[in-house]
Amino acid sequence: MIYITQGHERGIGLEVFLKSFSLLNSIQQRKFTLVVNSNTLKENLENLSAEYSIHDSKVTYNSNTLSIIKIDKLEITQSTDSLNVALSNISKNDILLTLPTSKDQLIDESILQKGYTEFLRSRFSNSNLCMVFKAYEDSTLLITDHIPLKDVPGKISTDLLKSKINTTIHGFKKYFFPLEEVLLAGVNPHCGEGGLLGDEDKSIFEYSKIENKEVKISGPYSGDTLHFHRNPSKKQIKVYMFHDQGLPQFKDKFRTIGLNITLGLPFLRMSVDHGTAFELYSKNKADFSGCYYMLKEAIKVDRKLQNEQQ
Repeated sequence: MIYITQGHERGIGLEVFLKSFSLLNSIQQRKFTLVVNSNTLKENLENLSAEYSIHDSKVTYNSNTLSIIKIDKLEITQSTDSLNVALSNISKNDILLTLPTSKDQLIDESILQKGYTEFLRSRFSNSNLCMVFKAYEDSTLLITDHIPLKDVPGKISTDLLKSKINTTIHGFKKYFFPLEEVLLAGVNPHCGEGGLLGDEDKSIFEYSKIENKEVKISGPYSGDTLHFHRNPSKKQIKVYMFHDQGLPQFKDKFRTIGLNITLGLPFLRMSVDHGTAFELYSKNKADFSGCYYMLKEAIKVDRKLQNEQQ
């Protein structure tokens, strides 16, 4: 089963999802279950001028049929409630898709979390869950993500590199394709220039010398030129040390067509690579191409998992 959480009730998440879902055929549509507040769903369907009927466990709109789980009793926030109910239903080899929310909406153990990845790290007591971005054959792993830049050097170690890269290698093999090469970025300009620009790259060089029997480890390369080492004929992943080192090139290249992926869970979690766009809510103008890409990728992963179980 592929579970979708509704995201922020005043964002574009449900709009782009409902539009994308309507492009799937009936067999594909049966794979999805949306966890949603029924009033929020109703508002979004009306914003789309859709003909609809909401039932206990499904909604029909414009000849589409979508399974739903209602979250009509507000416990925390709609974003958190939707996620909590999805997590209570999800099983190994299911897929979780999270629609965009804001960073003031996700609360676990009475603590406000910085985003979905942090929420899941808290819920599953695993600080090393991996934040990966993927679009077509282009993939990027962040060794650190939502932390201040001043804290990055102290976080990078050979153990952290080994943990996150191994988790990503195994996750890609299970859900997408076997990786052939890992491209490492340094943390300082020019990888520290032999110590002239800092010694924070030391652990990256040490990790690069450790033999990995599953993939080739290349680098470290300077962060500003790492993408020039991409080889379209190989299944590669670029590994950057911090958030704004790795994502500008990715986001500039792919815009809204991209996946934010969490690896290291008992299941796969994916989200679109864009935000809530509050200013577009109810205007029926949101670009849904990124969400459609996510749904198609989820179907491909689901098919792969089902085939391997047979």
